[in-house]
Amino acid sequence: KRYGIRTGEPVANAFRKCSDLVVVPPDHRRYQEYSKRLMDLLRDYTPDIEQVSVDECFMDFTGIAHRFHSPIDGAMEIKNAVRDKFGFTVNGISTNKLLAKMASDFEKPDKVHTLFPEEIQAKMWPLPVEDLFMAGRSSVETLHKLEMRTIGDVAQADPAILELPDQILGRKVPTDWAWWMKYVGTVLASDL
Repeated sequence: KRYGIRTGEPVANAFRKCSDLVVVPPDHRRYQEYSKRLMDLLRDYTPDIEQVSVDECFMDFTGIAHRFHSPIDGAMEIKNAVRDKFGFTVNGISTNKLLAKMASDFEKPDKVHTLFPEEIQAKMWPLPVEDLFMAGRSSVETLHKLEMRTIGDVAQADPAILELPDQILGRKVPTDWAWWMKYVGTVLASDL
């Protein structure tokens, strides 16, 4: 992140941003092994886990909330258990999966970040549109054409802008941006 390298970016682009970048070949068997061990550890806390990739999952805290003083205390215990057992870190909590994912991308390593609905304006609005979850290059370019540089710009935009024809923008703003404008534009967002 420090060099502006994004997940999924072509390696050639990454080398242009960081000439002394070290590329290590993947070890998929090892990833799967650690992934299984991590999920087993997390299931010691709750069976309510949705694994979305080899290194990401969502845990539903509802059934175990009574065991902790606060959700943050629970997240800290889980984060520390994972760090102590495996040497890597987990983070990001909220009231829904999308905000938890956004929180986990704020800053690493070894921190628990929150992004509750009432924190959206303070924590998300100042961020560049490139930091929106699932914001691809072409969507970001379209938003920049619309002079939207920050998530706050998107949140405060007139939703009618999404109705502009393709010939004006060069392409339509994707449907998910209409949802984003509504979602990040309110601190009363409902759970997904």
